[in-house]
Amino acid sequence: MMFVELFTPWGNLDATGRRLVAGRLGSLCELTGGGAPVGDGTAEVFRSMFQVVVHEPEVWVAGDRPLGPADRPHYLVRVYVPGPWRKDMSHTVIEYVTRVINEVDGGNPAVQVHVLGVPEGGIGLDGRARTSAEIVDLLSEPHQAELGAGRAARDPLCGVIVPLGDDAITLEADGTLHAFCCAGCRDAYVGRRERADRA
Repeated sequence: MMFVELFTPWGNLDATGRRLVAGRLGSLCELTGGGAPVGDGTAEVFRSMFQVVVHEPEVWVAGDRPLGPADRPHYLVRVYVPGPWRKDMSHTVIEYVTRVINEVDGGNPAVQVHVLGVPEGGIGLDGRARTSAEIVDLLSEPHQAELGAGRAARDPLCGVIVPLGDDAITLEADGTLHAFCCAGCRDAYVGRRERADRA
């Protein structure tokens, strides 16, 4: 569901730094802003589809000159998500990636983030192409019974089923209680409502 490629010049990170940044960029807890309100079952499905790779090219040219050890550390991060999710996820993903790299690097790195949408049917899981709706179904499957029993709600933005526990991110609007898989979905939903109200 998400594939993260981090590029940084060779030697910028030691082995511990590479493991730390990859682990944090691949963390559902980091992405959702400190918790996994989607529930353990959904979190496990999400983790099974979340991959991070660190690349360290020996040559890195910024502007018109190769970077050296004395230059400001540079990072380029590509985050691939299902195409229909790209617009709504971009703000959250860019903030999360930039925050993690700034905290791990500890200096003043140059961070560039690209959020790229994979076309519908362009993500293969278990040997077959999956649409974004099928990925939502996979993420929601662990909580189908809770939804039917009224102990979960469907995120109005991404469609994932969210258990209504104490740590759930919720919002009441027009007399309806909405639950969200993460703060980013809630913020994007609020932004849509505000834009619709102004129109």
